[in-house]
Amino acid sequence: MKHFISYSILFILISVSSFAQKTQLKGIVIDAVTQQKVPFATIAIYNQDKLVDGVSANENGTFQLKTSKEFTYVEVSFIGYKTKQIQASEIKNKKELTILLVVDENTLDEIIIQGERTTSQLKIDRKIFNLGSDVQQSGTTVLEAFDQIVDIQVDLGTNSLSLRGSGNVRLLVNGKPSSMGATELLEQIPSSSVDRIEIITSPSAREQADGISGIINVILKKDVNKGLNLNINSSVGTNNRYGFGFGGNYNYSFVNVRLNASRNVMNMDNEQNLIRNFSNGNIENIDALYKFKGNTDVAALGLDFFIDSKNELSFEVGYSDNSHSINSNTLSNNVIGNYVRETEHFHLTTTFNGNYRRKFNDDGHYIEFDYNLSQNNNDFPTTDYEDGSLLFNITNVYDNVLHAGAIDYVLPLNEKVKFETGASWNKRDLESIFNTELAGSSPTTDLFNYEEEVVGLYALSSLVTGKIKWQAGLRYEYFVSKSNNSENSDVFKKTIPDLFPSLHMSYTINDKNTINLGYSKRVSRPNFRHVNPFQLGGPFFRFEGNPDLQPEYSDNIELNYQNTNDAISWSIATFYRDRKDVIQQFNRIEGNSQVISFKNLGVNNSYGIEANTSFKPISFLSTVISGNYYFTKIDAVSVVTWNDTYSSNIQLKNTVKFNKRFSADITYRYMPKNQQAFNFIEPRDRIDFAVRAKFFKNKLTANLRVVDILNNNLMKNNTIASGFTQNMVWRFQGQTRNYLLSIKYKLFDNSTLKRNRKKRDYKHGGTSE
Repeated sequence: MKHFISYSILFILISVSSFAQKTQLKGIVIDAVTQQKVPFATIAIYNQDKLVDGVSANENGTFQLKTSKEFTYVEVSFIGYKTKQIQASEIKNKKELTILLVVDENTLDEIIIQGERTTSQLKIDRKIFNLGSDVQQSGTTVLEAFDQIVDIQVDLGTNSLSLRGSGNVRLLVNGKPSSMGATELLEQIPSSSVDRIEIITSPSAREQADGISGIINVILKKDVNKGLNLNINSSVGTNNRYGFGFGGNYNYSFVNVRLNASRNVMNMDNEQNLIRNFSNGNIENIDALYKFKGNTDVAALGLDFFIDSKNELSFEVGYSDNSHSINSNTLSNNVIGNYVRETEHFHLTTTFNGNYRRKFNDDGHYIEFDYNLSQNNNDFPTTDYEDGSLLFNITNVYDNVLHAGAIDYVLPLNEKVKFETGASWNKRDLESIFNTELAGSSPTTDLFNYEEEVVGLYALSSLVTGKIKWQAGLRYEYFVSKSNNSENSDVFKKTIPDLFPSLHMSYTINDKNTINLGYSKRVSRPNFRHVNPFQLGGPFFRFEGNPDLQPEYSDNIELNYQNTNDAISWSIATFYRDRKDVIQQFNRIEGNSQVISFKNLGVNNSYGIEANTSFKPISFLSTVISGNYYFTKIDAVSVVTWNDTYSSNIQLKNTVKFNKRFSADITYRYMPKNQQAFNFIEPRDRIDFAVRAKFFKNKLTANLRVVDILNNNLMKNNTIASGFTQNMVWRFQGQTRNYLLSIKYKLFDNSTLKRNRKKRDYKHGGTSE
């Protein structure tokens, strides 16, 4: 397999200089008024009245068509626009066509509704979800939006994300890592600010190699319409939840100013019941109520300078204050009585980003420089009481600074061949201070410092041969980490150089059917969470760091197929993942306390299948059915409870359009039994409902969303490990019955004004195939 991959990469790189065919027609389709790109338009060529050939524009509105057939005119069409015909005799430059489409006013209202449906698309190395303004997503956070995407699994109990049955996933925003935790970051981003979500399950060499199961990349909208544009929004929900904010821009031709700010207040009551059976015969019954009260304040300011048609410079600064308190009241029949924990979380984050892109004469030829700084300060003061008496005070403080720099260069050698290269640098500095003061004792202080640095270099080539598109690349990463534990003065340092090849193939059968095949090598290196011994635990559990962990590697192969038709569209994807030195969470019992640590487990072989179909059974109803199944076989060097693990999800989504102003969505989701190495979650399901209304010529939009109408989406988690068994039932307010009413109003809207320059295409890594 390794030799096959190496020879394949060598073949593609050599082929760069040996293919130089030209297409006859090449161009871009744009809106005649807004100058925005029109993706997926149909370009058909006719000889008199006979259709002889055709192609579809890609997501960037660009197209290429090679044909040896004679034609008399070109016809370009897309839903909501007037069909345009161009006579062959009028085409002066067949390689630089700019086709302007005019909105069909008679169907404009129809398009407003159609554009609101969540759509997904399979690409050569990723799946793209265009949230639009989906009824189920309105007024939510991105974390809540993820809970509506069947490909992503959200666990509010552990504040973790999973992709394809694995929590080993890399989260990016606009292609950049954050110093914040995943759920903390997603809770403060409104879904209305998201342009699209990219799930990159077969990353190319362009992407950093972290993340065994892949990458989730949240791409935010960039307001660049000319003149003044301003939206205001507000929401109110269950348990005194509310929020308000604004976002907009002012574009004065050569400079664009972006500003947004929001405040969200959320109160939640979560309930937990635990029954723990120990090998010594003890039985513990625990009831806990967690009262969460928090607010998130976010503000960001951006400046875009359109220096000329070839040079763009952008800066952005952001600030967020995510602060909340958690009061837990626990009753136990054993060991402890009435146990109360009062804790506050203060997360203050500042970010800075600078980006410069230089375009050259040829389309798609550019160089881009990007630097991102994220500084996250965290403070967790905690006080514990038992039966009204003070037990201890703990203050856990850690500061996290993350630098991320990148340079990317893209060179199209000709119509069929493209070469990319670049470099990246990521550096994380983290300092953790753990202060403990037991009742009647002197305070103690423990320090843990952690540093890691990754330098990466990559080369990537793309080649089109007939109906097949090839992409091959190689990435080199040099990883260094260093940790220092003050408790025992231990210093650990790891230096890990690695090569990560990738190979992708896309075969376009016709404009309706596409097959993609990909291979990538990924890594999961031990990080701060794995090695830090000073983490806030509780009366029933504590953490133990393991600085001796080794990196986990994975070879991933993926095959997917997509069929797109007017009546019905469907896709299916399957994958195989071979994981070595798997980093696995382990549990053991000391007394009546659960100790959580991490070890290298052995080898995992994972398989999975994902399927999606969308159709319109009747004119006013759109239906999407999605499902997946993941299976892993564990060959462990350590004892696990179950060697076979699996999980699956099924979702039925129905969107009803009553008329041009009113629409509704009802979604059913079923989650069968989810079995992992030491625990399993019992089957559960839920029904979510949402309705939308538009007023004042679509300036005002009101949405009502109800999650888990039947109020039965309890998470029942059962653990069987060495020394104990545990049955846990969680009721999360965010995933059981709750409502959210949101309103958005376009105060100023100049989106119909023509800009002098194209809207910049903000993409992670510059391009995606």
